[in-house]
Amino acid sequence: MDRLCRLGLSVVLNLYAWFRYPHLLIRYWATLNQFPDAAFPRSFNEKLLWRKIYDRDQRFGPMTDKLAARDIAQAKAPELIIPQVLWVGDTPDELPADILNKPCVIKTNRGSGWNLFNRSPNQLSKADVVDYFKPKMRFVYGHRIGEWSYAMVKQKFYAEELFLEPSGRVPDDFNIHTFGGRVLTISMIHDRFGDRAHISLNRDLSRTDTVWEEYSSDYEPQFDAIHFKLADVAERLAADIDYVRVDLFCHDGGIYFREFTFFPGSGLSIRNAGETELTRNALWDLSRSAYFAGASAGWKRTYRRLLDVDLATAAETLKLYQSRS
Repeated sequence: MDRLCRLGLSVVLNLYAWFRYPHLLIRYWATLNQFPDAAFPRSFNEKLLWRKIYDRDQRFGPMTDKLAARDIAQAKAPELIIPQVLWVGDTPDELPADILNKPCVIKTNRGSGWNLFNRSPNQLSKADVVDYFKPKMRFVYGHRIGEWSYAMVKQKFYAEELFLEPSGRVPDDFNIHTFGGRVLTISMIHDRFGDRAHISLNRDLSRTDTVWEEYSSDYEPQFDAIHFKLADVAERLAADIDYVRVDLFCHDGGIYFREFTFFPGSGLSIRNAGETELTRNALWDLSRSAYFAGASAGWKRTYRRLLDVDLATAAETLKLYQSRS
């Protein structure tokens, strides 16, 4: 009976995905050279694709908004320090010129990677800011790649204080992967705009074997007491969410909030391999997503039960892999 249910759901849900979102499945296949299963995802990347197609957790909108997310994060972890906002406007043309008299970052609250760094006074001109951001006002970030939560955000532009270490580098980033409110791994990025290095860490800040080919892995981080509090803070911020990456950084003895990330790498990352991918797949429980809220009867209940079977299988696969390595 389960085989027939799985087959029927697989056919219906995959057909829906191909008819409704063919561009997402084609992009997935073209990027990763894998034919995706949009009904019963078998990997972390496929689960991100599933989230794009089926899940519409309304909490993601405000948490995607880089301005609104600040208040959400501080309400959950009051000890978090939030970088000061120096200006907010509807268009980059509204930027006061004197904002650029001191180091700052110019951002949009609805986008990823759309940041301009004014590392020293007047390194950037207002014209630089306008020329960079004006073209980005013509479309909604994430629309073509299925990152639907950005469409829930009204676009704003803002200037935020910029933190620099005594060395002149920006503080190290700690991108913390959480599953059901539990930290799995932490991606540490050192000297992002210089001799960048990536260090993959466990919850206790011990190193994993994961490396990124385009980043150095030779850097040996020195951790202070504050760094060992990162995981606890991230778990409070991620409570009750099936998966979210929490991005934080440390500076001058405090923990600072950057943003929440719901679609890392847009689900098209080739960095997932080996035990990291198997572990992420085994820990991400889709039955905890908003898609299944209230699914106590009918076909969704059956679907949820079958996904739970897949989760148990993924856990067994991970154990087998670990026993052989």
